[in-house]
Amino acid sequence: MDCYRKNYWQDQPYHVEVLSEKGTVRGTLAPVLEEYGVPFRVMHGFGSATSLNDLAQMSQDADKPVVLLYVGDFDPSGMYMSEMDLPERLSRYGASADLTIKRVALTADDVVGLPSFAADTKSKDGRYKWYVQQYGDHCWELDAMNPVDLRERVEQSIREYLDLDAWDHMIGVEAVERESMKSVLTTWLNKRPAI
Repeated sequence: MDCYRKNYWQDQPYHVEVLSEKGTVRGTLAPVLEEYGVPFRVMHGFGSATSLNDLAQMSQDADKPVVLLYVGDFDPSGMYMSEMDLPERLSRYGASADLTIKRVALTADDVVGLPSFAADTKSKDGRYKWYVQQYGDHCWELDAMNPVDLRERVEQSIREYLDLDAWDHMIGVEAVERESMKSVLTTWLNKRPAI
């Protein structure tokens, strides 16, 4: 019975997923992703045409607005991915107009006080000039953010899109259904003929 879980998102006003530039944060975010039943997609640098086409199709098929919460490095690739590449490619692949990409980490506020490195170490990156014009000459890795802070930020961002009354209702329904299934199973086991 412990494996049984309702789709808590069924009666929610949004479909929420978390995207990351890199898979290294999966373990850090796993407790929050599991608690809220939020899908996690790793873009591995830049998302493949197939994965972005799948996201665009999912947004078309969704019966509610889609929110993609993005976590990534504050460097040429990470910033370009969330600010330019993902919006442009998802639009090109026909994503719903009700799709929002929200960068939740690293943000300009997050990098204050974090160790940085010179952007010119990324000068061979095709997005280097764009980045320096937009954000300056320093870069920061997502891995430098305190993991507890990152997990709390993602949880807070997920909760911004929740209807908490509907969420709590689904938790209550799930508890009642689990008890009902447990009762049926216990009755069935007690009435089985002995072998």
